[in-house]
Amino acid sequence: FFFASVFGGPKMRTPWSQAAPQRILKALGHRQARTLSRTASNLEPRTPGTQEPGNTATTGKQQQTSFSTAAPAAEASAIAYNYEILDRALEHPDTPEAFVRDVVPCKNQKEVPMDGNQAASYVAYAMSETSFISPISPATSMGEHMDNWASQQKQNAFGQTVRVITMQSEGGAVAACHGSVASGVLTSTFTASQGLLLMIPNLYLIAGELMPYVLHVSARTISKHALSIFNDHSDVMACRQTGFAMLCSFNVQEVQDLALVAHIASMRSRIPFLHFFDGFRTSHEIAKIKTIPYEDMRQLVPRDALQKNLRDLALNPQHPLIRGTGQRPDIFFQATVAAGRFYEACPDVVQACMDEVAKLTGRQYKLYEYMGSPTAERVVVMMGSAGETAEDVIDYMNKNGENVGLLKVRLYRPWSAKHFLAELPETVKSIAVLDRTREDGAQGNPLYLDVCSCIMDTGSPKLVVGGTYGLASKEFTPGQLVSVFDNLALGEKAKKRFVVGINDDVTHTSLPFDETFDTVPEGTTQCMFWGLGGDGTIGANKAAIKNLALDGGLNAQGYFSYDSHKEMGATISHLRFGEVPIRAHYMINSGADYIACHHPSYVRKFDLLAAIKPGGIFVLNCPWTTIEQIEENLTPKLKQDLASRKVKFFVLDATALALELGLGMRINTLMQSAFYRLSGVLPVEQALELLKVSINELYSKKGPEVVKANLKAVDGAEAGLRKIEVPESWANVSDVSVPKRELFHHVNVPDGVNKVVDKFIHEIMDPVLTLEGDRLPVSTFVPGGVMPPATCMHEKRGLAPQVPVWSPDKCTQCNYCAIVCPHAVIRPFLCDRNELQAAPEGFMARKATGGAEYAGMNFSIQISTNDCTGCAICVQSCPDDALHMEPYEQVKARYLDHWDYAISLPQRNPADKNTVKGSQFQLPMLEFSGACPGCGETPYVKLVTQLFGDRMVIANASGCSSVWGGTATTNPYTVNEKGFGPAWGRSLFEDNAEYGFGMAMGTKQRRMKLKLDVEKALGTCDLPKTLRSSFEGWLGCFDNYDKSAKFVDWIEKSLPKHVHEDPLLQEIYDCMDLLRPQSHWIIGGDGWAYDIGYGGLDHVLSRGENVNIMVLDTEMYSNTGGQSSKSTQKGTVLKFAQSGKKEMKKDLGMMAMTYGNVYVASIAIGANYNQSVQAIREAEAYDGPSLLLCYSPCIDWGIDMQYQMESQRIAVDSGYWKLYRYDPRLAAQGKVPLQLDSAKIKSDVKKFLETQNRFKQLLRKDKKKATEYFEDLSVSLHQSHEDLKRKSMDNFELLDHLKAMLGEATTGERALVLYASETGTAADVAKMFQAELKRRNVRAKCQAMDDYDFDNLPNENKVFMIAATCGQGEFPDNSKAFLKAISNPALPSDWLANTQFAVFALGDTAYVYYNKVGKDFDDRFAELGAQRLVPVGLANEKDDEKWETAWTEWVPELYGELQLESPKEELPPPTFIVKVESHASTSLSAETDIVLPAGAKLVPMKKAELLSPEGYERDIRHFELDLSETSVTYNLGDSLGIWPWNKKEHVEEFVAWYKMNLHDMISVEDPTDSEKLPSVLSVEQAFTQVLDIFGRPSRRFYELLTLLAKDPKEVEEIKHLMSKDGKEDFKAFLKETPNYFDLMKKWPSAQVPLDYLLEYVPLIKPRLYSIASAPETDGDTMQLCIVADDWYTPSGKYCHGLTTRYLRGLAPSDKHPVPIAARVNTASFTLPANPQVPMILVALGTGIAPCRALIRDRITAGERGEAMGPMGLFFGVRNRASEYSYGEDWDSLHDDGKGPLTVLAPAFSRDQKEKIYVQHRLQDHSALIYDWIVKQNGYYLLCGPGGPPCAASKQAVIDAITEHGAADGFTKEKAEQYVTDMQISGRFNEEVW
Repeated sequence: FFFASVFGGPKMRTPWSQAAPQRILKALGHRQARTLSRTASNLEPRTPGTQEPGNTATTGKQQQTSFSTAAPAAEASAIAYNYEILDRALEHPDTPEAFVRDVVPCKNQKEVPMDGNQAASYVAYAMSETSFISPISPATSMGEHMDNWASQQKQNAFGQTVRVITMQSEGGAVAACHGSVASGVLTSTFTASQGLLLMIPNLYLIAGELMPYVLHVSARTISKHALSIFNDHSDVMACRQTGFAMLCSFNVQEVQDLALVAHIASMRSRIPFLHFFDGFRTSHEIAKIKTIPYEDMRQLVPRDALQKNLRDLALNPQHPLIRGTGQRPDIFFQATVAAGRFYEACPDVVQACMDEVAKLTGRQYKLYEYMGSPTAERVVVMMGSAGETAEDVIDYMNKNGENVGLLKVRLYRPWSAKHFLAELPETVKSIAVLDRTREDGAQGNPLYLDVCSCIMDTGSPKLVVGGTYGLASKEFTPGQLVSVFDNLALGEKAKKRFVVGINDDVTHTSLPFDETFDTVPEGTTQCMFWGLGGDGTIGANKAAIKNLALDGGLNAQGYFSYDSHKEMGATISHLRFGEVPIRAHYMINSGADYIACHHPSYVRKFDLLAAIKPGGIFVLNCPWTTIEQIEENLTPKLKQDLASRKVKFFVLDATALALELGLGMRINTLMQSAFYRLSGVLPVEQALELLKVSINELYSKKGPEVVKANLKAVDGAEAGLRKIEVPESWANVSDVSVPKRELFHHVNVPDGVNKVVDKFIHEIMDPVLTLEGDRLPVSTFVPGGVMPPATCMHEKRGLAPQVPVWSPDKCTQCNYCAIVCPHAVIRPFLCDRNELQAAPEGFMARKATGGAEYAGMNFSIQISTNDCTGCAICVQSCPDDALHMEPYEQVKARYLDHWDYAISLPQRNPADKNTVKGSQFQLPMLEFSGACPGCGETPYVKLVTQLFGDRMVIANASGCSSVWGGTATTNPYTVNEKGFGPAWGRSLFEDNAEYGFGMAMGTKQRRMKLKLDVEKALGTCDLPKTLRSSFEGWLGCFDNYDKSAKFVDWIEKSLPKHVHEDPLLQEIYDCMDLLRPQSHWIIGGDGWAYDIGYGGLDHVLSRGENVNIMVLDTEMYSNTGGQSSKSTQKGTVLKFAQSGKKEMKKDLGMMAMTYGNVYVASIAIGANYNQSVQAIREAEAYDGPSLLLCYSPCIDWGIDMQYQMESQRIAVDSGYWKLYRYDPRLAAQGKVPLQLDSAKIKSDVKKFLETQNRFKQLLRKDKKKATEYFEDLSVSLHQSHEDLKRKSMDNFELLDHLKAMLGEATTGERALVLYASETGTAADVAKMFQAELKRRNVRAKCQAMDDYDFDNLPNENKVFMIAATCGQGEFPDNSKAFLKAISNPALPSDWLANTQFAVFALGDTAYVYYNKVGKDFDDRFAELGAQRLVPVGLANEKDDEKWETAWTEWVPELYGELQLESPKEELPPPTFIVKVESHASTSLSAETDIVLPAGAKLVPMKKAELLSPEGYERDIRHFELDLSETSVTYNLGDSLGIWPWNKKEHVEEFVAWYKMNLHDMISVEDPTDSEKLPSVLSVEQAFTQVLDIFGRPSRRFYELLTLLAKDPKEVEEIKHLMSKDGKEDFKAFLKETPNYFDLMKKWPSAQVPLDYLLEYVPLIKPRLYSIASAPETDGDTMQLCIVADDWYTPSGKYCHGLTTRYLRGLAPSDKHPVPIAARVNTASFTLPANPQVPMILVALGTGIAPCRALIRDRITAGERGEAMGPMGLFFGVRNRASEYSYGEDWDSLHDDGKGPLTVLAPAFSRDQKEKIYVQHRLQDHSALIYDWIVKQNGYYLLCGPGGPPCAASKQAVIDAITEHGAADGFTKEKAEQYVTDMQISGRFNEEVW
């Protein structure tokens, strides 16, 4: 009935009564059969309007009777119709007939340029009713065309819009196709390569069921030792046994015509068809073809065959069939053979269809078509696009006296010997069969075997040889075909099995050939365009082909080759135009008329003019405008080619013009304009007009601004185009050879790795990168496809038009630029003083800022300009404006040496690598990849390699990440100084999860065997002590990488010496590379994880094993060009979703959480750096499956990628992307496992959608639909956010939340903890505090300030704020909205009257606005009426314990004020497992005599000299340390941290009281891996060198004593001191400075066990002392000036500081130096880089030390001849005689104003009646201060103990500026601001203690 409406007129059927067999009537039953018999006559066809027999209309009764008889008749008619269909389906069908019908020829075959994929899909759309698609290169665009046409409501040949449906995989697509044809629907799909192989099981089914169906294939290589997306026939040949007919097209025109043949023949024959053509070479080649209108195609549809062969066989409950049964051996064989006659008939049916198409189009095809000499003796047989080249060559050869021919094979299956032999001339003596595939291990390749069988059956003696060509799109050129015929000419001596196109110097099967021979017709214009991926060259050239073909009336051909990088890879467009048809299906290798180079770096990389003809045109995009610049930059070979071939040479700085026009790097329009102006292919005016038309067509989707900019570019090119007169002297350039590249030697890469890599670079990578890979012989390659890592470090592409430049004075050293860099080209480095001095000229660095761990270090940001892609993400992400972009050509030479030097520095990371800043000092083991500029994927993977790269094993899914991560030969995964680095492997797109899981399980099994072997060796082998203890230690931390490292190191050193002693040790040695645990990562994109690979991913998650899965979510198939996936969000316009995706994004994270034992995190690095670092760390640490969902912006989203980090932040703020972490370990602890890190939706998601072209397209296409979709999406996102929010709450929080939603009041004690955090520290403190409040039965909620609903603040009765200050008083990003709201002046003063609050601030005294954020919030809450519970807590990054120092003072006071319930008083189990063994019987021994604290080094002290008089009340000493034999270095102004030892007598007293022996040994097992204590140490070491047993006790220790004390009075006394009521008593108690030992003696019933003592007594901390020496002056001698710290308590007890007492007890000398444990700490003040800057130095007491260092350094600079600025020393002490340290030096250096010390103004406060302090001396020199500070931009430094003199000195400076600067407009306020600005810029410094 459907076809009746389409083709006009009803389809007449034979009456059922005549056709239905009686068996059906019997089956229906007697009663129904009688009814059918009575009504059968009524089924005859009637004339419309006539009445059925017996039906009258006279009376009501008769009408009723008529009605009652008509109903059974209608029922009978339906039953009869359905059973007629059933009968036809079950009867033996007729053999398909091959007949040619009458066809009306096409009257209008419009000529259109298109590629092969479009030609195939053009027909498929016409002949399909449904199509199921899935992306895979190179077939993807066929599905894209189908989807695009369907979205436009285009009608097929039957007047219907095709239903196009995207499936999750190729296997899913073909399964859907199977179902679709089973329902009687014309169906098609498209695929290639692995996608086709996934379909094979269903292909067997479809063919076995004889279902008409067509599968179009862009034939592509199957992945073997490596992935290749290029062409050969290995995929289709893997399907030759499935039962599908296989039809091959040779060119684009044939693709269209034979696609139609395939569809029609399938309907007629019942055989499903696989129609294939060469991927890329044909699928992407653009050619002008004659198209067949759909209305003409329609007449070829065989209506009867379609009904009989498809419709009638549909599964339908009205005529049910059973299909797909299970058959036993008794019938399966027969049922299979029953289909044989269909295959026998198929070739004739196909030929008949070809004949019909010939009648329709005038183009005749044959199944097998011979071309060449009719009497040929040598013939080649082949399939595919190479046949076009062969046809051209054979014509040429025969014209030149040869006698050869070509037999084209179009129908490969079913093979028809009859048709094949009929085409083969009888004169043929030898045949060469060329296969574009290779079956390793087979007797011959597929086509060869078929031809051999065919010839053998005839009994003919013809020689048949077989050859392989063109694998993976290897070029097949005319010279290669000539060599094949030459081989045939050898007769029996010919190679029977050969390869052609390569040099097989291993098995010697290759044929030699002439590379330069071609047969391009005369008059053909040949053009080559060397482009840069992403610059628009390819798209512009495709448009050019269409313009020249359609409007120029030329035959056109375009082929495009690419390297394997993503965007910014090299592309070459090969365009041919001519009056005659073009059959040269190979790239241009000679005779090019026009060559354009679109990137200046190519002149040094490629042989650009190898193919140019004499007098040709060469256009170069470059910034060089003068002949001198050009001569400097062009290679000798290029110069010679230009001159010797008399090339017309033009230059155009298209890059600069594109930037000026706002086109970014897209220079295509400018270069295309140059092409039309110079090439002469069309008149210039006509060509430019066509270009402008195509611009509107190409860029309309991108918006009007893009169109406008490109139109400007058309005219802008003319002004910039310059012709260069080529000097004749260039023709005589002597040396044009390309020298072997000198490779930089990476000292931080092991020599063994360097050697392997360098060999690989020279032998393979360099030839490949210069596009000479075709010439590499077989012997060059290692079988199996393995390649070395770390090769990208030598690629050095130099492609960025602009690169970032660092401004060190603006930098706050946050390392944000490094964490966001997609290519690891911008990195922070740390170097010491000596390294900085040895750096190349201009190497910029500044003193490293941070804690003590950065001491002696200088910080530098360096950029690898030759590896940078110029994305500018770092510039946009820098919070300090410390980076800006400059042209590459201007800065490249300046920075190359800097980068090379920086990467040769020792790898240093003094920080915690699990922080944002610390992670970026780690070596990125993913560097310089081929990813697109601004790639959103690589920052995540790079970060993982920085944290765990030395132990990573990566299973990578096919996709973008496998292209930029695994492209031969540029391998971006590198190694560290040990040679460790990520081991990387790729399987298939669909099975990556299983592949990675298999690797993890295999490794786990091998390591378990190794563990068993080690355990066995310990029991059976006679092992040396070191090896035994190493084995035992390793077993104890088998799966802990960091903890096992030292044992592995020992094993690796010891085991090789003993392997010969026992076979078991040899087995262990053979597996020694498994001693270290591995970190297994499964990485891929959303196309894999959400779609094709989801089943495997889900299964791996379900197994509970320790694997880490990272999904790089671009929300589309980014690698295949941007198709929709189940990760794509609703409303997105992408390929495969051209009308906007209708469905919501799949929630993969929520699905994974349902398992309960999977760690799941959703992260967006640009939205929250810290959360990303934390999630990755937690995922890797979790002993089970983890899933990381990484928001990864892509260029195909239509955003400016330099702003992608900001785009991520907006995505999170709007709720489009959620940040959360689901940690099952928390559930095991009784906590809520889900942490919602983006707790609040802060902006409108619809506004976010409008920032991205993927969503804006829908607004432009269909605003109504867009509005509807976006609203639906907004609602859905809010709902999902609400769901996550609830899941992240505990029961109390959820109860409060639900009550609030219902408007009910909440009950119970509640607290709100808000945090303002930039790096994550404040957030961690806040969450810890929340947990502590909950332990005290307070229902506490914790949120970032900006995540909190501000309007609810007055309803909170207790608010606690943990607030960090960034840099110079800046507020963290997650507090700025809260700040804005609370700063609203309209808020009343009693707005928070019902709220109590407290603030804990985190800051750094190195900054002016120390803890400003916390202070400001504290003040503002008080202004709004809130009651302050305790003063604001002020944490200082400079404190020994950082924030914890202040916290331990602040939080107990807060708990006291709140009068909270104490946590349940129960003694927690000890952390450490401790054993004590008697020294007399133990086998334990300490690792070292001196226990060295973490970060400390032993430094010999050689001098200790008393500076103050003997017996004077202040003991001031001068110390000297020898650094010559250490690795310790320091910078000017640094301080030295010294770890003291406890006094021997005190230790002996304690140990005796504690009833231990000094010499007993303690073993410590630490399950937390804190590394707080050595694993073995003596009692003496523990209490002398390690534990601060005589230090001030922590509150925690008091709490421990209350739990341990057995005497109730002691418990009560301690609790009283800890209570609010006992606060004053506790203060008085502390004034007596009790220590831990004192407490234990005071409350002896506590009897603290040793394991608790080791846990609760802290380690001895270092004391910092300013260094009094200058490294430039004093060399390896470090000097200190230290005053003793001693005092008396109120009771008269004499006390002495631990460190100064320790130092005073040392008696070093040059001969007998004393080693001390020490660490250099970085200076907290800033020094001028220029020694000419004036300096005012204010020293208070021993604060003279750093001033002395600065003075000595400047004097040394003067002695070197450097200009030295003025210095003034204001030195305040009590008296000259006793405390004027180094006084003689100062007097000498001042020399009454004639010396280098310009001003000397000591202030001796007690040497006269009236006290004189330094501020008074400053006042005396106020005019000088104004001159030096203001006029000369001098520096001010005050050092010494804090107190009133510091503030008074600062005020003296302000007063001096006010007094002397009045004429310059300085008021008091402006003077204060000036000093504040000095502090911010680092010119005003105070180092106080």
